[in-house]
Amino acid sequence: MLIDSFGRTIDYLRLAVTDKCNLRCRYCMPEEGIDFSKNEDLLSLSEIARLAEVFGVLGINKVRLTGGEPFMRKDILQVLEVLSLHFKNINLTTNATLIQPYMHQLKQYNISSFNISIDSLHREKFFAITKRDQFETVYNTIWELYNMGFRVKLNVVVMKGINETEIAEFCLLAKNHKVDVRFIEAMPFNAHDGNESQFLSLTEIEEHIINTFPSLQKVDSPRKSSSIKYSIDGFVGNIGIIPAYSRSLCGMCNRIRLTPEGQLLTCLYADQGINLRDLIRDGFTNEQLIAAIKGEVMQKAKDGFVAESNRVSDSSVFQSMTTIGG
Repeated sequence: MLIDSFGRTIDYLRLAVTDKCNLRCRYCMPEEGIDFSKNEDLLSLSEIARLAEVFGVLGINKVRLTGGEPFMRKDILQVLEVLSLHFKNINLTTNATLIQPYMHQLKQYNISSFNISIDSLHREKFFAITKRDQFETVYNTIWELYNMGFRVKLNVVVMKGINETEIAEFCLLAKNHKVDVRFIEAMPFNAHDGNESQFLSLTEIEEHIINTFPSLQKVDSPRKSSSIKYSIDGFVGNIGIIPAYSRSLCGMCNRIRLTPEGQLLTCLYADQGINLRDLIRDGFTNEQLIAAIKGEVMQKAKDGFVAESNRVSDSSVFQSMTTIGG
């Protein structure tokens, strides 16, 4: 088992399999894009398989594939196949624009849920946020996955002056469908990127919901949950709010993350960590990898505020979300 210095059991791995994405959501990366990793710098399929074995031994029982956009990776099905050999709880965070060619094959793997990023229910606004005309593809794919029996969670980054007027409209998607609609606090990731003025806190998002649905009430959530869960009278689905920037749930964190280039980060706000890709390419045995991972996890900060204060780089500047798996 992986246990940090605060006694928390670490059993959840966020695995970013690529930093490439076909959308340009303003809170994630600049419209002009970034300098994406070269293919040879990414974790290879065999390296992912090796690390899956190691993390399985260490007690990781939940894996979430992120990016970038995971389906930008050409061998994504092979990645899912090797992961399914070691984990029974595989989840994907995706923008749902590229899933269609793989739809009939997805049931072969241990996929527990799809977290689908969608920040507007209107085509024009969706385009303004993502810089791509993909709304119909995303929306249709959401309901196709739902009808196939997959658990579907909708991730909505709330931005003041852009999409907060759609909060009630998003909530209504959970009225007659057993989906989770989750509103996420926007996190400014770069100094002067224009996102800081668009921040809405958990409390403000709550108020927006209560104005339309006064029966909103908190429900018991798993202790390690990243979101605060709510119910609304007459709704079959759930509402959630993720305090990504307020970080009020950080103290219960059970997660570690692996970047596309193999850097192990113990917090979203951390900027330092060992590179497991390099250790593999240097010939480390599984036992040596396990020791290195355990040592790094023991350095995990108490919460995101401490991790941010420990940053070596300028604390006002964060990497693009696409390079660290969101």
